[in-house]
Amino acid sequence: MNEKTVITFLKNYLSTLLFLGCAYFIYTHSGFHRDFINTEVALFFTDFRLELRDVFYAVWIWYIIGLIPYYLTYTHESKALIVLGYFKKVISGNNSYTEKERVALLAWVVKLFFVPLMIVWLTQHVFSLINNWYSLFVDRSLFSSDFLSFFDMHLFGALFASILFFDVFFFTIGYLLESPVLKNTIKSVEPTLIGWAAAILCYPPFNNFTWDLFTWYSTDTPKFSDPYIHVFLNIFLLLLMAIYAWASLALGLKASNLTNRGIVKKWPYKYVRHPAYICKNMAWIIGAFPMIYIAATSPNIALPSVLFWLSAWTFLYYLRAITEENHLSADPDYIQYKKEVRYKFIPGIW
Repeated sequence: MNEKTVITFLKNYLSTLLFLGCAYFIYTHSGFHRDFINTEVALFFTDFRLELRDVFYAVWIWYIIGLIPYYLTYTHESKALIVLGYFKKVISGNNSYTEKERVALLAWVVKLFFVPLMIVWLTQHVFSLINNWYSLFVDRSLFSSDFLSFFDMHLFGALFASILFFDVFFFTIGYLLESPVLKNTIKSVEPTLIGWAAAILCYPPFNNFTWDLFTWYSTDTPKFSDPYIHVFLNIFLLLLMAIYAWASLALGLKASNLTNRGIVKKWPYKYVRHPAYICKNMAWIIGAFPMIYIAATSPNIALPSVLFWLSAWTFLYYLRAITEENHLSADPDYIQYKKEVRYKFIPGIW
């Protein structure tokens, strides 16, 4: 290993460690992050419990170790080093920035915002998946004797937990790993405030404000009095969420919000440009059917209010799709993709 390689490695590695150290300080001093991370998960059929804080810091340590072989073979400037160079310019009185500097800075913001959310959610989904499938196996005799109870108590939960696990898994890996070898390098980051707002208002801690602003009338587990309608609509909800997770699987290591890591054209993206958004919103609408029915038959809840707030949530995701398209349309590959896939949400219609 020559001197130039060593110097490049040290610059990239130490600058990244500096950013990770700052992030660690934020996470340990932010009230939201302390509350978010300082919880535990458990396997209910054993005494095994796990502190999410321990999982988070274990990933943090392994990530720092894993950066060593990564940067030993990385010949370019790291995003952390690029940002430090920009800060140096600002201190010297030069506030101008290059596109590379802007992308590097915003890419760090994206990663540091989403990574703790994904690590915690992924761990929770792993434990939920194991618990639900274990319960299903233990009570499998209910399948033939009382299918409705089996479906509500075990099958729906097991399938839903599996869907959420696969969705969050790919986004977690996508945020943590970025490499030319993996073909998921961040090419650009959402340039507008409205695009950022539309995205982060859907995630903690900002979604607390959104929930206060937009009343939430949906549920992941809607109940219907007719057993056939109940099973049919809940299976349809699962199918929609499965397509949602399928879209994440199609993105693979390119999965992440607010960034362009290369255009994906396979699987559900062959048919519409925003399969995840439309399927998630349709699932929410199914989840709101019981409340819509109650509002339509009860004088205590105004049906127009329920429909208005459902529309508000749908519009928020529509805004995410539109700002995404505007951002990605700076990429000639996406312009070509829009010519190949004409519909945003529903094949043949819209």
